Amino acid sequence: MIKLMATDMDGTWLNSKKEYDHEKFEQIMKLAKEQGVKFVIASGNQYENLLTRFPKEYLNQLYFVAENGAYVLKGREILNIIDLNQEELDTIWQIKKEYDDQKTVLAGVNSAYTLKRYGEDFIKHLHLFYEKMTVVDDYSEVNDRIFKFTISTEVGKSSDMARLLKQKYPNLDMVAGSNAAVDISREGMNKAVGLKLLGQRYDIKRSEMVAFGDGGNDVAMLEYAGTSYATATALPEAKRAANHLIGSSDESAVQDKMLDLLSR
Repeated sequence: MIKLMATDMDGTWLNSKKEYDHEKFEQIMKLAKEQGVKFVIASGNQYENLLTRFPKEYLNQLYFVAENGAYVLKGREILNIIDLNQEELDTIWQIKKEYDDQKTVLAGVNSAYTLKRYGEDFIKHLHLFYEKMTVVDDYSEVNDRIFKFTISTEVGKSSDMARLLKQKYPNLDMVAGSNAAVDISREGMNKAVGLKLLGQRYDIKRSEMVAFGDGGNDVAMLEYAGTSYATATALPEAKRAANHLIGSSDESAVQDKMLDLLSR
């Protein structure tokens, strides 16, 4: 029996145009409500950005595992926050210094932050993932609880860079958030942490969870859920972690599979 469905966003729920089939979403939410199934958006993206993707009338029916598991909410009710401590932040500043030529982003509770020197094009690109974005001259200006630090890479190089960084800095977690970005967060922090918290809170077993993903930051979630699906365009590590493979996000494969599972 399915009691929880969790989906990643970019490359999974959202197609290459950052859109999805709203009619199918409404059908999914109707069936989920009738059957008592919790619908979870599990993403490395900012919570405020995720909110903009869904109609407001469904907010109370939505659960969020944002910032790769560090920020968990039911609608607007905060269920859990896990931010980086000072020792972890000190390590991140070391990484920032070592890779100073790479564009970076800090993700916090109140906003995401990036540097002015990266230029307007990069900042505009970030608004695809962050609804709240603050541009600063230096990260020392930031006064916020920080979840995550992201480093941009060349396209197709993120998985390799994540492995390299993990070897150098084993006290933090590094995952390929996309094919061109590495997400750095607290050791052991991932989307599975958020699913585990929801499972404990609402008495849902792993075997009663279904997860969908495509990136390195989905691996732990795909391995944790009793049933998991990777999209056709998923990174190799996500495909290895999933129980099943489905079509691409451009084919609405996740929405179709959810409707299939809820209609059985």
